Amino acid sequence: MNLDRLLPILRCLNCGGRLSQDGRLLACQRCGERFPLADDIPVMLREDTEDRAWEDYFRRVSEKMGDSEAANSYVSLKNFHFVRNQLLRFIGSVKGQAVLDVGCGTGHFSQSLARDNLLVGVDVSLDMLVYARQKGLAVVQSSGKKLPFEAVSFDLVIANNVIQSIQAGEPFINELSRVTRPGGRLIVSATNGQNLSLVFFRVIEKRKYAHLKTYTAEEIRNYLGAARCHVEAVLFLFFPFGFARHVRANEPPGALNRHLATTLAVEGRKPKE
Repeated sequence: MNLDRLLPILRCLNCGGRLSQDGRLLACQRCGERFPLADDIPVMLREDTEDRAWEDYFRRVSEKMGDSEAANSYVSLKNFHFVRNQLLRFIGSVKGQAVLDVGCGTGHFSQSLARDNLLVGVDVSLDMLVYARQKGLAVVQSSGKKLPFEAVSFDLVIANNVIQSIQAGEPFINELSRVTRPGGRLIVSATNGQNLSLVFFRVIEKRKYAHLKTYTAEEIRNYLGAARCHVEAVLFLFFPFGFARHVRANEPPGALNRHLATTLAVEGRKPKE
């Protein structure tokens, strides 16, 4: 069932050609490149030092925490629930759409979207994808920096707390835009790079912050604009205080949001052709 839903939109990382199943492999019909299947999950992860470091990190997390919300590596479960609830409210009602969750982890964040949509999840961690598939996601082991999908395949693309694990944010957002359909939306969330408490978080999460890069709302807005997406709104989340501020694209964010919000999410829309 995983492959049945994925094959129509899966494409070769090498040449962009269509893929067909050949036993325990996927074979490109154009260039002959082959990609292994691990228990029906396409393995389409190129050799990349940054991706491998995160794959190793989340393998250790998965071995320790299994199929749990905590395995998604937030500051705390309360923080995970707060961010998830606020972002799903920000996304709104989604039905009958093709949705891509980039960095889906165990699937605990986006699983509610699987009920009424085609929900595809990619992650560098094969261990976590096994859990995500059990929640209704069609999954691929891949990096968000090079997505193995045909252009304009998805109505909604979500990258929740992923961009900070990537040093080059602009090409990452360009890739998200590439697979988004005209009129579709992109939701990019991240730790707020202007938050005044970042020094504290770097201490308590030093294992991750050795690899993390923080981004500001303005940087993500600019990246979306460069990817020819219209920025519609920015959501600022305040943890542990439990409230959020919704700012339209034409409104100034204000110092309170810029410096005290712990997490931010930017909504972009790809123009209709």
